[in-house]
Amino acid sequence: MATNNNALYTFSFLTLLYFAAFSIVSARERRWFRASMPSKTLVAALMADACTGTVLTFVGLPGLSPLPWWEPLAIFAYAMVACLLVNDAVKVAMIRWLVPNTVATEPADLTPQIARRAYELYEQHGRQDGRASEDWGQAEREIRSKYQDRG
Repeated sequence: MATNNNALYTFSFLTLLYFAAFSIVSARERRWFRASMPSKTLVAALMADACTGTVLTFVGLPGLSPLPWWEPLAIFAYAMVACLLVNDAVKVAMIRWLVPNTVATEPADLTPQIARRAYELYEQHGRQDGRASEDWGQAEREIRSKYQDRG
């Protein structure tokens, strides 16, 4: 590769492509990237970009020489580790250090968790009608106190 500029261009292209894709996955979330799933549309777009770029590195284009199979695999693994492990850990640490209140310990919307707990209480009380507001209130107190104890 050292004597072939086109192979170096291909290597650089693929490196930038994979780092961009994994950086998007990491940067979309202030918490750990795995704290929430990206949308299906985002995943599809990133996979389409990565697959297209990978195919181009095997086929080659004018100015981009084909690479052997192990080089794209090595670049992919390196970019994944660098972005999703190292950069993500640095991102979370820096956000916690510089802006301590931005990484919420409590989800923005507790309604689904409260609703699940209220339904559990409804079942525990023998599915009695007329207790919805009491069950909801108890569930809300339990869920909110759970997050206050953590914080």
